Amino acid sequence: MRNRKTSMKKIVTLSLILVMFLIGQRCPSVASTTGLDFLKIGVGARPLAMGEAYVALADDISAIYWNPAGLVQIERPELGFTYNRWFEDIGYHFFGYSHPINDSVLALSIYYLGGGDIEGSDDGGILTGDVSAYDLALAFSYSRKLIKGLSGGLSFKFINEKLDDEVANALALDLGALYKTGVDNLDVGFNIQNIGTRIKFIRESASLPLNFRFGLAYKLFPTNPLTLTLDFNKLNNESIYLGLGAESWITDYLAVRIGGKFDPDIKDKIRFGLGLKRKNLRLDYAYTPHKILGDTHQFSIGLYFGIPEVEREKEKVMIEKEKEARIASLIATIHEEGMGYLEQKQYIQAIGKFSEILLLNPEDKKAISMMKEANRLLLEEY
Repeated sequence: MRNRKTSMKKIVTLSLILVMFLIGQRCPSVASTTGLDFLKIGVGARPLAMGEAYVALADDISAIYWNPAGLVQIERPELGFTYNRWFEDIGYHFFGYSHPINDSVLALSIYYLGGGDIEGSDDGGILTGDVSAYDLALAFSYSRKLIKGLSGGLSFKFINEKLDDEVANALALDLGALYKTGVDNLDVGFNIQNIGTRIKFIRESASLPLNFRFGLAYKLFPTNPLTLTLDFNKLNNESIYLGLGAESWITDYLAVRIGGKFDPDIKDKIRFGLGLKRKNLRLDYAYTPHKILGDTHQFSIGLYFGIPEVEREKEKVMIEKEKEARIASLIATIHEEGMGYLEQKQYIQAIGKFSEILLLNPEDKKAISMMKEANRLLLEEY
């Protein structure tokens, strides 16, 4: 009896929370508006902790969802995973991989929403055995720098939904842009999500949840980075809502985050999070309160491969400085030898040494001056 109550509770919870994510298309009132509402669920603990205000920041693997144009900010290959355990064992997970190629980035990602098997019953309440239900999306993304400060990106998505023996498929496209204004570290982002085909589930047909995102990101205090973000979201057939976020790296390894999602349909608007990064590893956590259905926790991990562009530039500068130091030391040694020949009145050998210096540094004023002096003394001698 207790197991049956647990199963019924799970079914009710699924209906309350994510009928719109798992079986929403079976309800005529939902089907008449949009379907596949799991596409509305954000990914990545970092952006979720920042109130889902991320379209103009979007500088990690979760940019695949928030703004594919931001992928060009990723300087080296990145592998990312988000674990999101929702209510009553419902899980929503994201896996993504991005790979930079010159001024472009290619990425692949998978989105999965499922609650495991649930106990099914017919209209008379007679148990009919376990029923499986899930939503799945596979996305291919591409991002490229277009002109100075401006990048563009797109994600092509194949979407699959399953409830027991019923299956539905759809195709969708996301189009994004990111512009770095160059004015006080202010960036502007825009993304249109879920441009695509209608989906037909059993007898009901629905359009995808078309969404428009526009936002700003402003970075303060370069020595102790503080980033403020602001997003405006407009879902098809719904009112505009606002997202606000803040992130502060209080050390080189630890970040604190806070955000608010000011959607009129959501009572618990404030959420929090932390971030840790160390060399090639990044860990993020987000906490989202929910008074009725219970709090949720999101965890993300990011793995980077190779040396970041900044580190490569530092390495190049270091190598160049070492090269300059070796040349300076060699010039000093040769100059000393040249001056020794000059004091010994071996002017031809002195000229040879000063010539060696000019081969290493044609603008060495001391070598030019001493060569002239050696030539003058040589001519006087003859």
